[in-house]
Amino acid sequence: MRRFWLLLVNEFRLARTAVPIHMVAIVQPTVLYLVMSVILVQPTFDMAVVRPTTVAGQALVMAMEEVGSPVGLPYIQPILVDWDGEPVARQVIAVEERDGVPTAVQHFGLIDSNLVKNFRNRLTAAALRLWHRDLDRRAVRIVEVPWLARDVPYTVYFGMALLPLTAFLAGSVLGAVLTAQEFEMGTITEYRLAPAPPLLILGARLVRLVISALAAGGVLLVAVGLVTGVWPSAVWLVFVVLAPVGLIAGCLGTLAGLLLRKVIPAFLVGLVTSFVGWLLGGAFGLAAGFSAAYALVSRLMPDTHAVELIFPRYYGISIGRPLVSVAVLLALSAAMLGLTVVAYRRQVVTQG
Repeated sequence: MRRFWLLLVNEFRLARTAVPIHMVAIVQPTVLYLVMSVILVQPTFDMAVVRPTTVAGQALVMAMEEVGSPVGLPYIQPILVDWDGEPVARQVIAVEERDGVPTAVQHFGLIDSNLVKNFRNRLTAAALRLWHRDLDRRAVRIVEVPWLARDVPYTVYFGMALLPLTAFLAGSVLGAVLTAQEFEMGTITEYRLAPAPPLLILGARLVRLVISALAAGGVLLVAVGLVTGVWPSAVWLVFVVLAPVGLIAGCLGTLAGLLLRKVIPAFLVGLVTSFVGWLLGGAFGLAAGFSAAYALVSRLMPDTHAVELIFPRYYGISIGRPLVSVAVLLALSAAMLGLTVVAYRRQVVTQG
């Protein structure tokens, strides 16, 4: 046990040989989240409305204030303005008389098509509320049944879905770089001549990579909590889920380093695999909400299963099949570990 501890300590000391890579692998996903949390679309839109002077204009403003989630924030924050027709920065709504009919005219400034769509959809929602009110008893009764007890900001999901990427990126990139540079620098000879059993050396490397993956996940978890005010109900369970993800990634990175023996190619394998797995593993929404083909492919990604297991900790509702997700993560961990052991024996022990 003492020998394993010394090997593990040495693994962490090796961080001095690749400080920039460690910074990228551990901190970059958190930086990505902090940047994206600022620019991601928020549910509530400030919408400029010309100060109403008619009953129809006042009714429109009241309808806009009613648009929103029954368990969350309103979708529109009407901002009353005085406007005389000059160019607008984003958008402004003016209620005008056209052919004797009160008409809401939406004027747009220099904004992209996605914002135009969101602004138009919100005005349409307000108009539909007015129409529904005018129908009175002839209106179809609409009962909204929320899936969740409260509306959770999308920034929470985005951060939660980044957790597997964070663990995977740290494990794969660090494993690839540390292993490949041992061949480039010739220090692999020390491992070949070491009196310690080869599997003990490999075990120390993989444990170090899993710890690094969990540390990276912890940094992001704290950032998500501070930005959104939402924290997982059981933090330790989140780390339990991320542990096999870190092991899979660490094995993948170590494999890349053993087979390629060059830092740059091995680094790219870890980097590309991490982001592909994230994009195909529910990066922007639950896989079931997208196409059938995407949902099918996503089942092959550890990120998907990790997200489904972490989801209840943030939302209080289970999704998917937890036992299947646990089995998939454990099976992938065992398979990757077996491949890594075989490759380590062949590339380090046998060729030594």
